[in-house]
Amino acid sequence: MQELDRRKFIGKAGTIAAGLGALYLASTIPGCGGNASDTCPVDEGPEASPEEIPTPTQTQAAPPAGLVVVRGADPAAMLRKGLEAWGGMEALGLAGKKVLIKVNAAFARSPEQATTTNPELLAEAVRQFLAAGAAKVTVFDHILQDLVDQTLEANGIGPAARAAGAEVVVYAVRKPGNARIVQIPGATALPSAGVLEEIFAADVIVNMPKVKHHSGAKLSMAMKNFIGITQNMGNFHNIDLQKAIAEINTVVKPALVISDATNILLDRGPGGPGTVADPGQVIIGTDPVAVDSYCCGLFGTAPSNIGYLVYGEQLGVGTTDFASLGMVEVSA
Repeated sequence: MQELDRRKFIGKAGTIAAGLGALYLASTIPGCGGNASDTCPVDEGPEASPEEIPTPTQTQAAPPAGLVVVRGADPAAMLRKGLEAWGGMEALGLAGKKVLIKVNAAFARSPEQATTTNPELLAEAVRQFLAAGAAKVTVFDHILQDLVDQTLEANGIGPAARAAGAEVVVYAVRKPGNARIVQIPGATALPSAGVLEEIFAADVIVNMPKVKHHSGAKLSMAMKNFIGITQNMGNFHNIDLQKAIAEINTVVKPALVISDATNILLDRGPGGPGTVADPGQVIIGTDPVAVDSYCCGLFGTAPSNIGYLVYGEQLGVGTTDFASLGMVEVSA
């Protein structure tokens, strides 16, 4: 990070994470919904239609590359190179727009533990969007426990996002924000969901997940990351999780996906600690099914083994044949 001494930041984050680690041992999936005395808030709020949720805007800029894979060691440099190869900020038409970045900020772990979005990558995204004319950038998540400030300090996302100029809005699983109830057309696992108000307030939605193992969903990637835009995350784990993930992605669609595979958690996910590998990659695209399908290869598995990717393709969210979109590989 430009504004923070990296060694001091990592040391501080590690100290905080160690102090909070015991509180996260039971938080690999939302800690509510399975115990009558420990329940998630139910979905509540005014009704809204899927058409009220912002959708990606087609611009007059040259069409971006279908999928960009960036390899390197410096997350900020990787993002700059990747966005240039993808088509540049002009392709998003950000002037005067409110941008919401949905990160994975759920755990009080340091970036080296590969459970949350890399703060250096996130900070560069904020700077790029503001430089492209965005009126406001909001870094957003709905995390597993109630220790929001401590968690964001430990994983570095809070300081990094604010230093880059973003607003940070993060809710706790038992203290979610206001939502609107959206009926999901054709859904069987998740016929309706309380979509948090920040989604409706944005003009442009950017999905910025951490790529990692997940004990329930097998892998947590871009499509899985959108569980966190709902008021009652715990409900996903009480129904058909794989199908519900695909169904929420039919109504909330990102203008851009920036998947963080700078390092990845291979086991004991989503919260770790576990085995960490270092692919040194950032994957950029607009099709979350395609981006996730590429990322499956980092774990040596096929997209067909991940139920939400299979369902997502069937429901028209995107394609598992990521190569068909045209792939550009660059180094930074």
